[in-house]
Amino acid sequence: MAATAVMLAERPFTAIRITDIARASDIAQPNFYTYFNTIDDVVLALAQEISFEDLTRHLEPDWAGEAGVDHAARLVDAIIEMWRLHRGVLSIIGYLAERGASAFATVRVAHMRPIYKGFEDKVRRSQAAGRLPTQIKPRVAGYECVSLLTSVGERYELLRASGFSHDDLKGTTARLLHLIAMGGKG
Repeated sequence: MAATAVMLAERPFTAIRITDIARASDIAQPNFYTYFNTIDDVVLALAQEISFEDLTRHLEPDWAGEAGVDHAARLVDAIIEMWRLHRGVLSIIGYLAERGASAFATVRVAHMRPIYKGFEDKVRRSQAAGRLPTQIKPRVAGYECVSLLTSVGERYELLRASGFSHDDLKGTTARLLHLIAMGGKG
């Protein structure tokens, strides 16, 4: 599987063949089929080794005031690092999920569920405290926060090449997340 992860980071998914994986893994091609039926199966196995659960620690503390912005900034840094480490696999998961591959959509949702649930909870608490209007749907807000995080992680290098510093990306994304989760009075 490690050979597949390296290939996913170096070349397009559509350019990877089972023969390439077997050769890079130093196994005979028929042995590949002992463990996997398709390249998709390898990518799914790699995806299941990735966990976003630990990132929820950044959502556990109170996000009130500037300390909350700091927690959000640490979450943004952690997402950027997660994407740096697993870009090839995460990109393919997103690509295939968007094209209707249900197994990949399921994995993507499982990866991000703890994070969107954390944001959903923050929005509900902010509504209860009167900081956010009740017209905001907490679940939608949670999904939108995940979209912001995914966007900055997935497009980090492109955004950096466009002239944005790491601090620009982290700071702006953190403040947007904080604003969504805590409201203007958070």
